Amino acid sequence: MGLVDASIRWFHGTRGLLALTLAVMAVSVFAALRWSVNPHASALPWLVVGTLLAVLSGLTVVLPERAWVRPVILALAIVGLGVLLAACRTAEGLVSISLALITAAQLAAFAFPAPQAIPLVGLALATITAGMAATSAEFHPMTWVAVMVMTAASTSLLGYVTHRLRHHATTDDLTGALARRKLLERLATLLHESRRTGAALAVVSADVDDFKLINDTQGHLAGDEVLGSLVATWRSTRQGAAPVIGRVGGDEFIVVLPGYDEARAADWVARAQSASTAPWSAGIAVADRSDSLSDLLHRADVSLYEAKRSRARDPEPEGRPATPHAPPV
Repeated sequence: MGLVDASIRWFHGTRGLLALTLAVMAVSVFAALRWSVNPHASALPWLVVGTLLAVLSGLTVVLPERAWVRPVILALAIVGLGVLLAACRTAEGLVSISLALITAAQLAAFAFPAPQAIPLVGLALATITAGMAATSAEFHPMTWVAVMVMTAASTSLLGYVTHRLRHHATTDDLTGALARRKLLERLATLLHESRRTGAALAVVSADVDDFKLINDTQGHLAGDEVLGSLVATWRSTRQGAAPVIGRVGGDEFIVVLPGYDEARAADWVARAQSASTAPWSAGIAVADRSDSLSDLLHRADVSLYEAKRSRARDPEPEGRPATPHAPPV
């Protein structure tokens, strides 16, 4: 079941969807050679574009994860389909390739963030226009209008709905912090970059002191306000890169500090605690090259528990907890 679940997650991810879509397009292009409605048309453009789509599908699978890789692959596929659109000699081929370009634009709107999706959709619209202008196939001008309107409308709606769903799935509604899964994804990416570049990376495990008492004596609304206020304070307490904040439990948070070493992280915690309206405890762990994601989080948690024990043994003035550094594993 684990292998099946992993496969499902892969195909539901951007890489899997892009690879599968390009593979289906490649098969469709090659199939069009077999059932062409115009036997006198040249097969060369179809062979070239079909091969290009198949190669791009394979590259999607084997190339490393980089922010620019998948958008560039989809852009190349769109350009290839545009060449094929211009080479069409029949209205049937024109409509078929236009539908493929609409699909590519919809995939961009669904799978990529807006800064990448909008240029890709624009490229698809421009490619459709240029391809239809260059083709020798006869078609009614309303065909171009219909394709353009369908592309613009469907991608706008799909992009908006996907953005809203993704936001709700990855963001804690109460505090605006990242949800646990999204936080772990961001932390995994930052940890990988830290290993690759040698940049410092600190993780702070934090929770509110006596949070149950706040809920019991002041009500859950007051507790909610405390959590929202803390996240706002953490966001405003920064030197350099903005903290990445995630809520992992009721009053439990992880704050990731890119570019922070142990001393800077301790200073950040001290300043954030001084600015907070409610006391909270924190544990600090700084990543090293041998750390896995679970190792780093475990050390931050151990440091948090030690901070709580220290506070219980020797409470500090105004209820501010100590924040010892993470012990070695």
